[in-house]
Amino acid sequence: MGRRRAAAKPPAKPRQKLDTMFNCLFCSSLKAVEVKMVRLEKIGFLKCRVCSANFSSAITYLSEAVDVYSDWVDKCAEANYEPEADEPSAKKSKVSE
Repeated sequence: MGRRRAAAKPPAKPRQKLDTMFNCLFCSSLKAVEVKMVRLEKIGFLKCRVCSANFSSAITYLSEAVDVYSDWVDKCAEANYEPEADEPSAKKSKVSE
């Protein structure tokens, strides 16, 4: 008598690919922003084909194109942020007693 034959493992499901083309924040063109990543130089480049808006960001070996795009969105939001006059400033004076 022989051993039972092992059941075959199910084939691996294909991984979902992430986008490399995104919508432009400035000209609102659909799928006009292309991201290129130069892994040897550790830099990700982003450029709009319509309005020529560009951005570059430092990347790591784990970074993907969507990370460069999200860095660009964050920098644009940070540049457009205007604190309201009613908000207390981040620096509070210390009162000694």
